[in-house]
Amino acid sequence: MKYLFIEGDIEKYKKEIKDIRHEQFIRLYEQCKLYFEEKLPESPPPRSTTFMGMAILNLSFMYLLTRQKQYLEEAKRWIFTSVKYEHWGNAHLVDVDLSASWILFGMSISYNWLKEDLTSYERKKIVEKLILQAEKMYVFKKSTEGKGWPTSFWQNHNWINLTGLAACGYALKDIYAGAQKWIEVAKENFKIVYDVLPEDGSDYEGVVYWRYGVFWLLAYAHLLKVEEGIDYFKSCSFLKNTFYYRLYQAVPNLQETINYGDCHDRRSAHSIAMYYKFAHEYKNGYAQFLASKVKKFIFREQYESDIKPGILPEAVFEILWYDPEVQEKNFNDLPLIKYFEDLGLVVIRDSWKEDATIFSFKCGAPGGKQQWEKSYELLKEKGLITRGLSHQHPDNNSFIIHSNGAYLAIDDGYDRTVKACDHNVIVVDDKGYSDEGKNNVWEKTLQNDVGEIKAFHNEGNFVYILGETSKSYQKDLNLNWFGRNVFYTGKNYFVIVDDVESTKMHKYSWIMHSDVYPEEIEKGVFEYKNGPAKMRLYNLNREKVSITYRDTHVKSIMTTQEPDKFREINMKSIVIENNEPLNKMKFINIITPTSIFNDYDIQIEKIIESGIIGCKIKSSKWKEKFIFNTGSGIDYKEIKSDALWIYLVYENNKVKYIDAFGGEYISYKSSKYNIKHGRVQVIKLC
Repeated sequence: MKYLFIEGDIEKYKKEIKDIRHEQFIRLYEQCKLYFEEKLPESPPPRSTTFMGMAILNLSFMYLLTRQKQYLEEAKRWIFTSVKYEHWGNAHLVDVDLSASWILFGMSISYNWLKEDLTSYERKKIVEKLILQAEKMYVFKKSTEGKGWPTSFWQNHNWINLTGLAACGYALKDIYAGAQKWIEVAKENFKIVYDVLPEDGSDYEGVVYWRYGVFWLLAYAHLLKVEEGIDYFKSCSFLKNTFYYRLYQAVPNLQETINYGDCHDRRSAHSIAMYYKFAHEYKNGYAQFLASKVKKFIFREQYESDIKPGILPEAVFEILWYDPEVQEKNFNDLPLIKYFEDLGLVVIRDSWKEDATIFSFKCGAPGGKQQWEKSYELLKEKGLITRGLSHQHPDNNSFIIHSNGAYLAIDDGYDRTVKACDHNVIVVDDKGYSDEGKNNVWEKTLQNDVGEIKAFHNEGNFVYILGETSKSYQKDLNLNWFGRNVFYTGKNYFVIVDDVESTKMHKYSWIMHSDVYPEEIEKGVFEYKNGPAKMRLYNLNREKVSITYRDTHVKSIMTTQEPDKFREINMKSIVIENNEPLNKMKFINIITPTSIFNDYDIQIEKIIESGIIGCKIKSSKWKEKFIFNTGSGIDYKEIKSDALWIYLVYENNKVKYIDAFGGEYISYKSSKYNIKHGRVQVIKLC
């Protein structure tokens, strides 16, 4: 018998659970044990019921594999409890959103798997309920197209709800004439979805929602491939590349995350099943390797996060998607610097070791460039409102740092009333983005009023990023420019230079959040210590700024279905502000993360001369300088230039080479060099 959703013959899986898939089989067995103890309410519970769909699916597959009657009976207990519920879901979009679609998916596939072992009465009751719920979902989808999840092509609700509807269509198409329309509406939807997703695999919703939502892009692609031979795994670049987005948003210990967007916590973002699927479809040994790593801490991740339905209920997919022929491959040959251009996300690592340093920087259009631009096209051409930006934060030019096993510069994570000041950015007169402080701050944003990475350069050991986001801020601030320059030279420091300019006089507040407060060890030098890691923040504006600390508390309800469930964080914030109102301000900060067991083998000196400001950074083995143009050009020792900045590397106290950005020329001693505008030009000297 050909079973729905199962690729190949069920007999293969039944045979392989004793050896090749034995580890995955035991995972499924352990998961199913938990369901027997669960007390199921007789009436719909006042909370999310997404977990019920996965329970039904796991128990049903366990029965298929073993034919042990207790799993059939337990699956039926969960199925018929759900069948009795008048409604699927609570409080918000009842019957036509996530709670309904998860059950619809699980019950539809399970019906196909179990129907030969059900009585005619049992089959009748299940089919009637499935038709009722699927019709509600279909009618809602068709009647509200152009707003909400039915056309939010970049948002997890769209993917999950229509995958559930499609599964029901395939389960009932031979016995219910109306089922084909469910299949077709899903196919039409996903034909658009897979085409408009960013090719680089990035996901603006954040890695927690990546695991929650992108899973369903895999599930639907798998369903369509098995049932109709249509293979989006071959044609969709997003599916091929999105594993790398997830990998590069893992901190070096792999257990925690770079938590941009809405992340309920810093852990719950792995999926063994998804990694198995990437490994299988793309012969991706890195994904197979990560799946093996995750096995060691998946239980801790599940129970610390407490997000329903959770990671462990994916056990059924771990068996179905595991490919034993894919050989594991560690990450050592992957690049340490990764740029996801669509999202405006740059990740810098110094190694693939567990105690490495990672610096992640973000500046881009809300939801990513592809969504932002394509959504305007769909609105203009078809009148469709397609954006789903409720999980997008006002975090342009923000950064996160994790080093030696601990967070040092952090993000707020999950929030439903998002504000720029809750990120590592600059606010102006205590104000941030236009229309911020609510769930979706982008509804009135004009097409060009977004941030972008103006420059990105990665060559050798030198990385330069320039993010600009002045148009995102409130209009009455009259900002002309907010450019954040980030420099990394392959050593254990980051130079962050911020240029802010307005036609008005303002107080500019440079903010960085951490889990701990620092200690000021000398004027303008602050040291953070957090468990195994430490970091110094050198502020080179110290004579012209005031520096204060404050608590930043963020608390948000996770879902209207469970109003008593929330996430909160209390961040320790440092705020650096100009003493007198100014129309323009340049902040220069240098950050040096390392282990508490290491000494700081680094010295930093400020350079101030007529028309320039800069810094000298040196250790016992090397010396480098950064010189910044303050408006009248650079005239420093034997160097003259109209560049925005120059970077000098020394060897034996002589200039070895010069990097520059912007402007047209550099003259050094008796030689003059042209700069190709808009790019970094490296001048190597003998």
